Amino acid sequence: MSAYCSMIHGGLTLDFKHIPTGGASHCCLRKGLFPIDINTNFWEHSDFVNLRNLNKKNIWDSGCHNCETLELTDQPSMRTGMNNGLGMLGQTDLDGPARIDLMFDISCNLACRICSPEFSTFWQKHLTDNGLRKDPVYSAKNKDKVITALSNIDLSNLKQLVFCGGETLLGREYWEVTKWLADNYTWHVKEQLTLCFQTNGTQPIPEKYFDLIERFHLVKLHISLDGAADKFEYQRWPASWNQVTDNILNLREQLPGNVMFVVEETVSIFNLFYQSELDTWIKNNFATNREGDTVNHTRHLAEGNFKLNNITDEYAKEVDQSYLAPGWKENPEEIRKMLKEIEKFDLLRNQSFADVFPEVKQFYHRYLT
Repeated sequence: MSAYCSMIHGGLTLDFKHIPTGGASHCCLRKGLFPIDINTNFWEHSDFVNLRNLNKKNIWDSGCHNCETLELTDQPSMRTGMNNGLGMLGQTDLDGPARIDLMFDISCNLACRICSPEFSTFWQKHLTDNGLRKDPVYSAKNKDKVITALSNIDLSNLKQLVFCGGETLLGREYWEVTKWLADNYTWHVKEQLTLCFQTNGTQPIPEKYFDLIERFHLVKLHISLDGAADKFEYQRWPASWNQVTDNILNLREQLPGNVMFVVEETVSIFNLFYQSELDTWIKNNFATNREGDTVNHTRHLAEGNFKLNNITDEYAKEVDQSYLAPGWKENPEEIRKMLKEIEKFDLLRNQSFADVFPEVKQFYHRYLT
């Protein structure tokens, strides 16, 4: 199959959370960043050029395993989605990015199971409060460096800009970058730029930002939902399912008409067995925005302790095995490590894996007896 990727040739991830001077990659799913000089046109950095040349030869890079794994099992991936969504299929040698993912503030009010302290200030506080972390709570706020970086690259091809958190609807940082874009690329943002906010769904959007939203071609809210009801609350702790669903339904009714919605689901050992529950809720309650535009439901694979590699043979027999990588085998050592992690945080959060996911718990009975 073709390995051509619009993100390799037109994608840019900028991360100011972990490298204060700025780290870059072509895609937010790719592991590893390289340092950049934000005062120069870093679009032609050698790491970008080398990866583009490899892709032109139709060769998969090892850093693209998330998409390659999904596609080998006939699942849609970030690559296939962007090849369809960016409208630049086959194009190479662009002067600047068609999509940018921005990471510069990890302020967050949740400590989701599939996330970690490097992406959430509340995760940091949770660990500190329980004697599991000594470092102070830290969240870089580097909007000025973000603006400097954006000022030094060609944005004429830009069609999508995604704000990645933390929780992007907390505070003013992301809105200030939004205003800078609207003020400096007036025609551009109105005619072709879709602005995306990755959000956990807990936060309202103040009415004072409605006029700013309307200055863009489209604004999309990418809402993280990994299950329904108690399964959602277990994974997206300490969020309330009722509060989140009330909030996103209110946003649908209140926000300007150029706002669209995406449900982003992280597929892990917790929710693989229960995917139909979230599908049903979306179909019955959140199928479209107010204008009748479809709410897209996308999926990507969890990394870390709760990745699908850590299912058991019993679990694999009961689910769609197309999510599993070819050659998958049960890994007892990693499963035991994962179950210890579940037990530790169940105690800290007064939660119960067995009560919330009884069917999944049975798939691990050999390890729990």
